[in-house]
Amino acid sequence: MAAQEYNEESDVLTEVEIQILQGLERLGGSYQQRNLWKYIGIDSKTGLPILARLEKRGLIVRERVGGNKRGMYIIRLTDKAYKILSKIHEEAVETFVLNIDALPDEMRLLLTSPCTFCPYSDKCGVGFIAPHSCELLARWVRQVDI
Repeated sequence: MAAQEYNEESDVLTEVEIQILQGLERLGGSYQQRNLWKYIGIDSKTGLPILARLEKRGLIVRERVGGNKRGMYIIRLTDKAYKILSKIHEEAVETFVLNIDALPDEMRLLLTSPCTFCPYSDKCGVGFIAPHSCELLARWVRQVDI
């Protein structure tokens, strides 16, 4: 989904590091460490060293909450991580815009729909978020020349 690597000075993020940062971003910027592995799709043995590297780079902060014996950690994104994620998103959009012109008209039409990039697509059709009441989709349909 994202670029393979991101270069900022000497920092190079691997795909799994980007996946963790993007996962935390989708989860609102913070999440319980013990539940993060299920969401990301990796095990804690793989993930813990990665979190240590991300923390050392200043991209996340691990905050211990709860009791002394069985406390848990909350992982939070830092401002530096949000800047990097913003740059990754911009690069992905630029790549998408450059490649969309080579597609057939039907595919281009489908991919320019606001649903393609909607942050609520996973909730669409549930509750108040639905295609029949979406103002962005209505505006897009009115402007499309079929």
